[in-house]
Amino acid sequence: MQENIQSIPAEAGINLERFVNRKQALDWLKAQGYKVSQGKFYQDCAAGFPAVRKDGTVSRYQVMQYGQQLDIETRAASIFTPEDEHSARKEKAEAEIAEMKAERMRREEDRLWLHADDAWASMAAVVGTLRDAIRHRLYTGQQEIVHLAGGDHGRSQEVFEAIDNLVSQAFNEAAGAEINVTFEKEQQ
Repeated sequence: MQENIQSIPAEAGINLERFVNRKQALDWLKAQGYKVSQGKFYQDCAAGFPAVRKDGTVSRYQVMQYGQQLDIETRAASIFTPEDEHSARKEKAEAEIAEMKAERMRREEDRLWLHADDAWASMAAVVGTLRDAIRHRLYTGQQEIVHLAGGDHGRSQEVFEAIDNLVSQAFNEAAGAEINVTFEKEQQ
């Protein structure tokens, strides 16, 4: 482009730094292959870039910058089309749907599992209830146990305490034992 400007003879009355008017600047842009309408170019000139001096001349340098800006805008517009925007929105929506499905599956999977703290609490509750039930049955049935053993009914309290001590020892042994459990998903 610089060669074209320098090849213009200075004697022809043409300023190498400025175009005579907006029309000449627009014609030069079109000759360089930039696609710009007269209305847009004049509107941009009125907005201040490229600037039109009071004498009506336009800076060649600013017109070249303007052309480069047009080139960048054209490339950017051609890179990201409305179809690309639609495609990007569609991909984003599909990704969100896939994420929601995965979250739903995680929740479904979690629903099938019992957390360790909850499992231990449930087992402790069952064991405590079982121990209390055994102690209650032994207490209410101590007379019958003594009778079946052919013993002295006056000593039934001693029998209850001895049996209760044995039951407590058994529960303490069970509580100290290591429990290895493998949970499996139920077949539906």
